[in-house]
Amino acid sequence: MVEALPRAAAFDSFAEDYDAGFAHSVPGRWLRHAVWHRVGAHVRPGMRALDIGCGTGEDALWLAHAGARVTAADGSPAMVRVTADKAARLGMSDRVTTRILDLNAPGDLGGPHDVVLSNFGALNCAMDLAPLAQALSRAVAPGGVVALVVMGRFCAWETLWYGARRHRTAMRRWSGRSTADIGGTTIPIRYWTPGDIARAFAPSFQVLSVHPVGLFLPPSDLFARLERQPRRLTRLMRWEMRAARWGRLARALAHGADHHLTVLRHV
Repeated sequence: MVEALPRAAAFDSFAEDYDAGFAHSVPGRWLRHAVWHRVGAHVRPGMRALDIGCGTGEDALWLAHAGARVTAADGSPAMVRVTADKAARLGMSDRVTTRILDLNAPGDLGGPHDVVLSNFGALNCAMDLAPLAQALSRAVAPGGVVALVVMGRFCAWETLWYGARRHRTAMRRWSGRSTADIGGTTIPIRYWTPGDIARAFAPSFQVLSVHPVGLFLPPSDLFARLERQPRRLTRLMRWEMRAARWGRLARALAHGADHHLTVLRHV
């Protein structure tokens, strides 16, 4: 029997509905594909991949489709089961294995892994990045790539939207710490800047690039509202595409996006 980890198991209650509410929404799919576009340049058939905070397995299955042998890890037993079930239905159980992982005490991550992906804020549940950085320094092959997508400390959309409505959510990220009610359990949350990630993973990892994820598209709690306005959604996706081509400016603007992607190489 898989043992539930404290706090992370709170996400069990979202396992069945997560895809419908985020992963399969139009903005959610678009943002995930944008991340895949960036990370895909580093993925080759035969690679060993690790998906940290795999959720319902969308990223793990994408990596497997690209030819990688994937370990999908999450703290929620229900999320891990959904991932394993998806892999089985698609005939990919031989390429996707699952495991329980405590982000705050990662221990042995196996390997050597050629590519590591943690998408859409799993690392915001880590209270300290140092233990994970140390574990990955042992688990990632020399020259291997680590791609981390986290919620940043300032989100322009969130601040403007909720600030106009005088809601305290507008400022919840600014201190870098907050809490969230997940399935009736209050869990602590950390908001990381690109600089936090670079410092935590140095000197074993070198930053290759930083990208905004959700600069013009809003946070997921506004997706349903936005999907009722398809023309506005299309315009925002176009602007999101343009921002991806802004080079150094895009890196600076990542500090104001809902999430940011940092790509690092193991040196």
